[in-house]
Amino acid sequence: MIDLDGELAEEYLAESLRHVDNMEAALLSIGTRQGDMGGELLNRAFRAAHSVQGGAGVFELVRIGDLARRTEDALALIRSREMPPTPERVRVLLGATDRLRDLIQHPDTSNQADTTGPSRR
Repeated sequence: MIDLDGELAEEYLAESLRHVDNMEAALLSIGTRQGDMGGELLNRAFRAAHSVQGGAGVFELVRIGDLARRTEDALALIRSREMPPTPERVRVLLGATDRLRDLIQHPDTSNQADTTGPSRR
């Protein structure tokens, strides 16, 4: 694994936490809309997941990258209207943001973490 104590890694991790916060805010807003899929909100959440996923590869943060990619894939399905943003799906995606936040806050142990379990929300 690449040294996570360097300035570049610290910047990626701090930025990733901001992306996760933005993703969570967008998902919470989507969850309160009736019938409106919140196109710009979905785009914001998708871009945030994409940014976290891309940087994770640079720092060999495999589980963070994998979970961000799976979150991005689900958001892409919702964004393309292949899958509606039901309350249950939004809840699962919010659980993924919680898990991503936890992994980002503990990058040294993130590659050993189980990211296949149920969400915690």
